[in-house]
Amino acid sequence: MRLALRLIFFVALAALGCWLWTVFFPSAEKIILKKMASLATTATFNAGDSPINRASKAASLVGYFSDDAEIVVDVTGLGSHTLGGREEIREHAYGAFATLPGLKVSFLDVTVRVGPDHQTAEVSCTGRVFVGTDKDYGVQELRFKFKQVESHWLITRVETVKTLS
Repeated sequence: MRLALRLIFFVALAALGCWLWTVFFPSAEKIILKKMASLATTATFNAGDSPINRASKAASLVGYFSDDAEIVVDVTGLGSHTLGGREEIREHAYGAFATLPGLKVSFLDVTVRVGPDHQTAEVSCTGRVFVGTDKDYGVQELRFKFKQVESHWLITRVETVKTLS
């Protein structure tokens, strides 16, 4: 009986240790998944948000990108646009947050593949965007490239993915 209690105690202690390890030292995949969820929340704002709140969110949004980040968007009907560098991304973010009536961003089916060097990662997902109070939304397949810079995962490239439709 005592042996069984000791065994149960040590198994519970080992399980607690494993759980604490994953809490304090999450995998790169979990960190990037949280980063993607946080990015969607930061990019979302309502029509009633104050200009100060919108500017704050736009400034926070830029923090997800590396200095040399590139965004390449090619959407049917809207054309192709490329943003290069954090400053250009900042300018467009401030412009969008100031002029759009509202924006709701979500990323669905997020898949993370960490590179063999554990310093890079690629994320594939479906981006869904509601503008203002429209019931219609835009959907686009996206590919993000991340790089670990000074222990932070930053986006180095975002691109739309051509799908068969």
